[in-house]
Amino acid sequence: MKRIEQELLYSLAERPKSFWELLEGSDSLLKDLIRTVNRLYSSGMIEKKGEKLYLTEKGEKLINRQAKLFLPIPCKRCRGKGFLLSKELEEIYRKFRKIARSRPIPTPEFFQGCILGRDVIARVAFMNANCDVADKSILLVGDDDLLSVALALTELPKRIVVVDIDARLGDFLGKVNGRYGLDIEFVEYDVAEPMPTFLRRKFDVFSTEPLETTSGFLAFLARGAAALKRNGVGYVGLTKVEVSPKRWKRFEIEILRMNFVITHVLPKFSRYFDSENEHWGKEYEQFVKDLVFEVGPNPGMNWYTSALLRIEALGLPKPIRNPAKRFPLKPVGAEDYTHPSLHQNR
Repeated sequence: MKRIEQELLYSLAERPKSFWELLEGSDSLLKDLIRTVNRLYSSGMIEKKGEKLYLTEKGEKLINRQAKLFLPIPCKRCRGKGFLLSKELEEIYRKFRKIARSRPIPTPEFFQGCILGRDVIARVAFMNANCDVADKSILLVGDDDLLSVALALTELPKRIVVVDIDARLGDFLGKVNGRYGLDIEFVEYDVAEPMPTFLRRKFDVFSTEPLETTSGFLAFLARGAAALKRNGVGYVGLTKVEVSPKRWKRFEIEILRMNFVITHVLPKFSRYFDSENEHWGKEYEQFVKDLVFEVGPNPGMNWYTSALLRIEALGLPKPIRNPAKRFPLKPVGAEDYTHPSLHQNR
């Protein structure tokens, strides 16, 4: 039995689940998950009653019921992060949520999606625990998530600069600066274009949630690497939803080639698509049309998650793309399965 089949069958052995619950608990490539769910359903391993999926008698024969007795019990409070927010960070979270309510609406044009606010604050906490916030100059390569705002609210960084292709974000941050007395710098910039010289080798830390096509990932990472000083640090979000193990390996190799060591990999650290904002996420859920059975709307499951990688340069980073040259990239690739353009004619 393949690992993904085992993952899904054992998940349903715990209890019947909706497709969205099954998806939220999965750790597999979305495209493979859809195909496997269809195969299990068509072969009679699982069945659907109402909105729930159940193991059939045929599926039950593949399950070792003793296995569930030896599973770890996840912490519901920290959602697997291993820490909770301090009262000071909870206050930052309250301020952040108020500011974020008026942010620009994410658009598929730039393949935008926003991390939940509490996970943005958790990222700040983790960065600070690794001495990467206080008195540091920090570059955000893309900032759909408003990590810049969360960092600025702590008043800890020495400098915060956001580079992003979306001019709306610059307008928004300008207003936030004026209203809340923050000092976030914004540069409208497309990572496919040559990197401005005034950004190179100027920062202690960069953070990015890159496009996950091969060209997109390498462009975001290379621009971040080019911005760092000696022994600089990077924070990178990377999913398993749309990045196969084969490409994870490729990306890890490229990280090492740029003279970084991977110090931390925190699985499912960031969740996307805040259910309190109904216009976020639904356009990326059209893949359910490929299921062989009908599925109701997402009731609020944060199924799209990314791991958080911390990488640290051993001396001077060595970007594999020349920062002075243009580097064309593709925003949507073969393993992508959520972009609305992939489902428009279905």
